[in-house]
Amino acid sequence: MSDGEPRRLHLALSAGIAGTSQGAWRRPDSRSEEWGTVEYMIDLARATEAACFDAFFLSDLSSPNRELAAVQPPYLFFEPLTLTAALARETSRIGLIATASTTFHEPYNLARQVATLDHISGGRVGWNAVTSSIGEQNFGRRPWPDHAGRYARAEEFLDVVTKLWDSWEAGAVLNDREAGRFADISKIHPIDHEGEHFAVAGPLNVTRTPQGRPVIVQAGSSDAGRNLASRHADMVFTAQQELDGAVAFRTDIRRRAEGFGRSPDEVAVMPGICPIVAEDARSAHEVQESLLDLIDEPTALARLADQLGGADLSGLDLDEPIPPERLPEVVSIERRRSRYAVFRRLAVEERWTLRRLIRHEAAAYGHGVVAGSAEQIADRLQEWFEHGAADGFVVIPPYQRGLELFFERVVAELQDRKLFRTEYEGTTLREHLGVPVPKNRWTS
Repeated sequence: MSDGEPRRLHLALSAGIAGTSQGAWRRPDSRSEEWGTVEYMIDLARATEAACFDAFFLSDLSSPNRELAAVQPPYLFFEPLTLTAALARETSRIGLIATASTTFHEPYNLARQVATLDHISGGRVGWNAVTSSIGEQNFGRRPWPDHAGRYARAEEFLDVVTKLWDSWEAGAVLNDREAGRFADISKIHPIDHEGEHFAVAGPLNVTRTPQGRPVIVQAGSSDAGRNLASRHADMVFTAQQELDGAVAFRTDIRRRAEGFGRSPDEVAVMPGICPIVAEDARSAHEVQESLLDLIDEPTALARLADQLGGADLSGLDLDEPIPPERLPEVVSIERRRSRYAVFRRLAVEERWTLRRLIRHEAAAYGHGVVAGSAEQIADRLQEWFEHGAADGFVVIPPYQRGLELFFERVVAELQDRKLFRTEYEGTTLREHLGVPVPKNRWTS
């Protein structure tokens, strides 16, 4: 965004089959019978591109929940990096963000895969770097690193990946047939990294990508996660429940980014939002209640206990708050610490009942839910945007028809208010997000 241009919000779609609400697949309009088909994902990506979204966001989970599969399809079936390659050939403008773990991958392979995807897509790819809170049983890692250890590995991992992406300067490939010189090797650099977790010589065997470096996304909200995001990320995906907390989070990320020598405008902070769109607030709340009625409560209770660090929820009255003594302090939690903090605050500070917490986790995974007409939902997004709580939003649709209504009505309302684009102006994900191309560390 250049000086003088109006600031516009960004939108990404968290893409999952049937919707995020646990029982949404049971609705006749869910398209759940298409689960496990690439055709559905292509159709969804194209619809999101038609709505001019910045990005199509693919989450991942390294360890499927077998018990949950009895009552709900997995949110995403395909491995994200592989799926991104297919979607890149079936779309032309929308950004594509794939999740991959710094705990379960190696930097060289990951750097190569994501750089290749950026070339395939013409500069539309981002990598959501997660540290993973579960899944070690599938990767043979013993002992499992603690929270601090996972983030220490992630810091070094990201350093290595960005060094590899910089290892080919622009203009390194000469392709000079007459002189017999294919490349200027003075512009191809080994990285010779030797660290606590990795030893990587480099250079990468993929040339510098159309975006200079693919976009980096980070979603941790713990202190270590905020530092990782502020130092490396171009986009921060976060779970926020209320305006003041969201303002404080974005302000903190921007402050930390400056501390790492970055402009705060280089980081787009995008909370998740679960919209339920209808003709009016009453109709939207009726839809919301109908979705909640489809939740399998015992399974949802077990999932909430997992979100709460394995807390013992047995014997509690569903219509009473959780006793605070059953919930340990945030700093003692090793897995999914930032999401635990969200649910603990709702339980201890907001005094939500156990039943309300169960329903919220099963419906929105801790993200904010907003129900109402298109105008009311646009009001909410505009308020957060204009108050400095967000640079945009990751839309997490609770159910299939709600996503279609968001595309049809909410996007149109935001466009009428001049808050969102009516057509793509750039061709890369960096251009969509308004974040700059990073300077190659080898270029003077």
